[in-house]
Amino acid sequence: MAGALVVYESVVGDARRVAMAVAHGLCSRLEVDVACAREAPMLLPADVRLLVVGGPAHAFGMPRPATREGAVRDHAAVIPDVPFGLHEWLGAVRLPRGTQAAAFDTRTDLPVLLTTLDHAARTEETLLRRLGATLAAPAEHFLIADVAGPLVDGEEDRARRWGQALAELVAPHRIPVRG
Repeated sequence: MAGALVVYESVVGDARRVAMAVAHGLCSRLEVDVACAREAPMLLPADVRLLVVGGPAHAFGMPRPATREGAVRDHAAVIPDVPFGLHEWLGAVRLPRGTQAAAFDTRTDLPVLLTTLDHAARTEETLLRRLGATLAAPAEHFLIADVAGPLVDGEEDRARRWGQALAELVAPHRIPVRG
């Protein structure tokens, strides 16, 4: 059966909340697994039809060891594995041929100049393409109120709807319910 995998990195919890909401939307048409980057498989199973990845925007890009260390130091973030996150996972994972993918990030919406320079989801998309994935949809950006969160009201619902829209793109027929 075709399935989906959502792999995320979360520093203060907002990207995890988005990942879970996206998974909730995906499960309307696909079997879904969710994993943080440090626990995600390094070789995706052949039945993974859609890979969704996402994490926070950090210092104009994806989190790296130095920015994770800064988050621990400056924002009391709890990060179990500072050297390894989504960027490192995307550098090591192997995807089956024909995998479709999508990316998201969490970010503030102010100041506008910094938002336009922010490349987290764009970098995720670049890394996915290098792995041979086909992008199912453009990256999505979910807003947080401040550097340490929380998500802006309505963003979890929007993430759920985005997940549902992704599921409809890659699996136009619903999963039959057995019972």
